[in-house]
Amino acid sequence: MKYLLVIILFFSAYLIKGQTVIEMMYPGDANLVLLQVHDEKDADIVVYKTEDKKEADSWDLEWKFRKWGFSNFSIYLAQSPDDTLLVDKEEGITYPLQGKIYFTNNPDKRGYKNPNFHLEGVFRKVKTNKDKQ
Repeated sequence: MKYLLVIILFFSAYLIKGQTVIEMMYPGDANLVLLQVHDEKDADIVVYKTEDKKEADSWDLEWKFRKWGFSNFSIYLAQSPDDTLLVDKEEGITYPLQGKIYFTNNPDKRGYKNPNFHLEGVFRKVKTNKDKQ
C-alpha cells in the first residue's frame, strides 16, 4: 500500500509540473469547453502548442497536447458557438463556453488578451513586484 501511494505521488508531482492537455471529442468529458477563434484579437487567451516537454513545464500558455495517458486537464474545442454537441437534449444539459482560444505558432505571441480572464484549473504565471526589478 505504501509503495502504491509513493508511485501515485510521484506521478502527480510529475504531472503538476507542466501543462499537458488532451483534446476530448465530447464536451461532457472535458474539464474546459473553449471556442476556438480564427483571429487573435477575438480571443481571451492565445496558446502556443508545443511538443517540447520543457516548454510545457513553464505553465505560461505553452500546452503540450497528448493523444492518451495522464494530463493536467482536458479540453473540448468548439468551432462555432452553435456547435450541436454543446446541447444534450436527452439529459437537458447545455455546456457553456468558458472562453475563446486562439492557437499561435509563435511562442512570443502567447498570453492573456483579456487580463481578467481565468480558466479554472489552469496554472497561470503572474508577475509580482519582484519581477519588475
